[in-house]
Amino acid sequence: MIMKTSDRLVFEKTGAGGFTLIELAVVIATVAVLAALLLPALAGTRPNVQSFQCLENQRQLILAWQMYAQDNGDILPPNDYPYATAGPRDGTERNWVFGSMAVAIDAIDTKVLVNPQLSLLALYNTNPAAYKCPADTSLVQGHPCARSVSMNCAVGTRWYTAGLGGGPSHGLAGSPVGGGWLSGYYSDPDPNYRTYGKITQMTKPGPSMTFVIADENPQTINDACMQISMAQILVDCPGNYHNGAAGISFADGHTEMHRWMDVFAQNPSTMIVNPGGPGQPIVPSPCLDLAWIQPRTTAPK
Repeated sequence: MIMKTSDRLVFEKTGAGGFTLIELAVVIATVAVLAALLLPALAGTRPNVQSFQCLENQRQLILAWQMYAQDNGDILPPNDYPYATAGPRDGTERNWVFGSMAVAIDAIDTKVLVNPQLSLLALYNTNPAAYKCPADTSLVQGHPCARSVSMNCAVGTRWYTAGLGGGPSHGLAGSPVGGGWLSGYYSDPDPNYRTYGKITQMTKPGPSMTFVIADENPQTINDACMQISMAQILVDCPGNYHNGAAGISFADGHTEMHRWMDVFAQNPSTMIVNPGGPGQPIVPSPCLDLAWIQPRTTAPK
């Protein structure tokens, strides 16, 4: 504003002035500090999104598993498949989900996951992405792996061994699975621990305490059966894709993200020698991870 006083012109401020250089520097410094504080928090949102999607995948699969049992007189889908060889694709071998990740043609093929002639949950789940943890970045021959989940070795029924590999002495199709490595050595059927061919057979430890499907570590995954031992040894290892945690679903339908504390949080290649054969590594006791998963796998007969 210009005012005239006698013969002089006087300039008078009528509003706030601009920032000084010092004030501007303070503002810039404050913004930089806030950005430094917020960016790590924003960067941490991606694993949270992946964890949410992982649990959503688990919900889809456990719901499909329950629906299969409801439609089949409580008989659970088979969890019985050759772990290191390719199965025929003519419907003579079926499983809750078809294929072995030890076989390249199966490991990258998402179509078999939702083929109802091969994968028996395909009637209830038509989304192949449900079988893949979104945090799993492992590759097979340069291609993303198709599946990163497996089923509790004590849960499910027979198909492969009943029809082809083991014969009636191992139980007809629809009989409970054998249990594999439950006792700390391979035995089919296992002499010491329960296996479950029906949900109603899960009286111990009970549906809310029996895990069904879980992320499996890419270094141990092969068939869709996760071998958990009730002894102090490691056979298959759950995944640790989510900063040391794995998505897990239970027979009552609930899902959770469980963080491992010791052996399952590590790299299995440093622990496991000749998986599926002699020389299984002995895990020192106490082991927090085995202590958590063993009572959620099965119970003594």
